[in-house]
Amino acid sequence: MHSNVPSLRREMNKSLVLNVPRQHGPLSRAQVAQKTNITRATVSGIVNDLLADGAIYESDTEYSSDGRKGVLLDYNGELGYGVAIDLGGTKISFALFDGNAELIARKEISTYQTKTRDAFITLLISSIHGLIEECERSVSSLQVIGIGTPGIVDNKRGIVIEGSPNLPEWDNVKLSERLGQEFGIPVILENDVRAALIGEIWQGKCKGLKNAALIALSTGIGSALLIDGNIIRGSRNAAGEIGYMLFERGHLRQDWSNKGCFEVLCSGSGLMERYCSSTDKKGNTSKWTSSADIFQCAANEDPAAIAIVDEFTDYLSIVVLNLVFTANPERIVLMGGLTKSADMFLHRLIGNVRKHTLSHTSVEIVVSDLKLLAPLYGMALLALNSVKPSLTLLKDIRLT
Repeated sequence: MHSNVPSLRREMNKSLVLNVPRQHGPLSRAQVAQKTNITRATVSGIVNDLLADGAIYESDTEYSSDGRKGVLLDYNGELGYGVAIDLGGTKISFALFDGNAELIARKEISTYQTKTRDAFITLLISSIHGLIEECERSVSSLQVIGIGTPGIVDNKRGIVIEGSPNLPEWDNVKLSERLGQEFGIPVILENDVRAALIGEIWQGKCKGLKNAALIALSTGIGSALLIDGNIIRGSRNAAGEIGYMLFERGHLRQDWSNKGCFEVLCSGSGLMERYCSSTDKKGNTSKWTSSADIFQCAANEDPAAIAIVDEFTDYLSIVVLNLVFTANPERIVLMGGLTKSADMFLHRLIGNVRKHTLSHTSVEIVVSDLKLLAPLYGMALLALNSVKPSLTLLKDIRLT
């Protein structure tokens, strides 16, 4: 029986040596050895391997007080690049990212109007090639693609199990396999709301936290959870499907299979339908471009709009409280189109939640600053983590 301890220790040491120049570089070999507490000889051997791989490079020279020449090492964030994608029902966002999971170029287009998944994927592949050409990059330097998509996703197999009705035939889609065949590289798949939470952990309002939640309020509704430093997916990858939450006994007797109860009551499309059905605008939503119109009507003291907004806020308060009592997050981040009108409901929401929480269940409720960037940052981080596991981009956070 052979022990894996030496190779495991070397991999751990390699990770340490790689991350020190990334975080603190440029540094000499002696400085890397000092910061990692690894012997100079071991550091030199690992550095030679990393130089050969192109993961680090010799950036400059320095001279010590005794005149000795030393070569400085730095992390090569430009070695390759990746593409992050956020698939939405109305728009698709693309980004190129570097070896630090930083976004270096972005593009947004309207969602393809196709009837079949094959036609949709063909257009998606064409858009990726187009983005690479526009950014004057080489396809051969593309290392990984990360895609956030609505629905229930098996991230290990790269399959959309149950997708959004706004995307064509978006059930049981082997998306990673299809794009992997085209580009010959790993393709990482994740639920879009979960990707957004990871983006908030990486660059947003959840940075430095180990317990947090994100609620997406848009055309649809979803959530994602970080508990004790772990991204929660559930036994069948359906954790966070709060759009199906019920609120009263009568809801048990209704069929919510096509669209969940909370989503019907409080999504952007649900608010518009309910407002129009409660006024003389019943059946006519053509003049309403978005749910923001309803919030504006409420601001203008329209009684029907005020009632809809207050009811929306109270249902949202119940959902937030259920998350608080179940997962005990330190912070809940709200994002999505409805948060553009957060000034109309955030104060009431916070008041409702504070009324029913104590010191050990108190929670901070904030609105995302990253907004549409959050899922792109999340997919960049997930994708980079899959091809460069030695990098320590998020400390003490388990992504998989």
